[in-house]
Amino acid sequence: MKNIIQSVYILFVLIAVPAQAQQLTREQAIQTALQNNLQIKSAEFEVEYFKQMKKTGSDLGKFSAMWMSGQYNTIETDNNFTFTQSIPFPTAIRAHTKLKKEQVTGSQMNLSVVQNTLVYEVKSVYEQLVYQQALHSLLMSQDSLFTDFARASALRHKAGESTLLEKTTAETQLQEVKNQLRKSETDILILQSKLKTLLKSENTFLPSEGLTKLTLPADPVSNNPQLSYMNQQVVVANKNRRVEKSGLLPDITIGYFNQSLIGFQNLSGQEVYYDKNKRFQGFQLGVSVPLWFGPQVAKAKAAGFQEEAIRKSAEFFQTTLEGELEQTQQELEKNEASLQYYETSALQNANLILQQAGKAYRGGEIGYIEFLQSVQSAQIIKVNYLMALTQYNQSVIKMDFLRGKN
Repeated sequence: MKNIIQSVYILFVLIAVPAQAQQLTREQAIQTALQNNLQIKSAEFEVEYFKQMKKTGSDLGKFSAMWMSGQYNTIETDNNFTFTQSIPFPTAIRAHTKLKKEQVTGSQMNLSVVQNTLVYEVKSVYEQLVYQQALHSLLMSQDSLFTDFARASALRHKAGESTLLEKTTAETQLQEVKNQLRKSETDILILQSKLKTLLKSENTFLPSEGLTKLTLPADPVSNNPQLSYMNQQVVVANKNRRVEKSGLLPDITIGYFNQSLIGFQNLSGQEVYYDKNKRFQGFQLGVSVPLWFGPQVAKAKAAGFQEEAIRKSAEFFQTTLEGELEQTQQELEKNEASLQYYETSALQNANLILQQAGKAYRGGEIGYIEFLQSVQSAQIIKVNYLMALTQYNQSVIKMDFLRGKN
């Protein structure tokens, strides 16, 4: 009864999951993630933010308008209108403008980093799902095989034609396969949940593509987005240092005033009376400099140290990336050699073992235990082949990620 319940459960899962899940190709999964993923949305908004901030690079500050009224000349009440504008030194304006431009470029490169990482994660999870589906299919064939043998062994033992060891071994092997099936089904559900999160979708997905050998692009040139971004951040830091240095430059102030001066004015030796309708005007020009340069000098030095820190981080990342590329290449070659072994000889031998073991068992040349051992050996080879294939594909996916080829 326990075996029947477990079999019904497995059958229910196999029927229910595909009915609810939507079939999806690798490319469809990638495009869906790029359209819906919130990390991408956040990076896109950041690009728009810096595009708007770029327009502030030539900010001149606020325009000042002042009105004054009172007895500042004679007992009469006069009025004064003064308009002033403080303008940063042209060098400072250029420094701010260049900084904002580089920040836009940096945000766009950061978007490429987020996209590259997301595509890598989607492809990796998709490949794991493909592997689990292939493994599940193989385990189902094993389950069918060992179910038949367990049933036959039980009948033979009941008829006194086999030992208790044979019956127990058959049942144990069947339960082991069923346990592996349950684990595989749970792994599929977990991976489906991961894929849903990456795609930001309420739908459940299953790969529509089978487990096949992926191809590595022939172009070996690496254009890692993360490295490009970090190198560009060095440029941003350099521009920021120039902005801080420009803070030592004076600000230019220009102004205009218009006022009344009610009263007598000496004009060519004669006293002339001017009422409130007569206006006097003039212009102002000045500079603003900090009385204490220490704080701004410290800011400039701090920006220089920050630039060097970012540069060293970029150099360290480049060294790390080169090492990781070399290690991934070695891993790829190792997995390719392993995969070639299974494709050229091991799989053929596994099929031959199954055929010959079946003939020998049916012909009475070997017993059930020997037959079971042969079947187990062949099935292990097939499972290892699936693992070798998915390990090779994961190496290809990682190499694409490191080279920025996604």
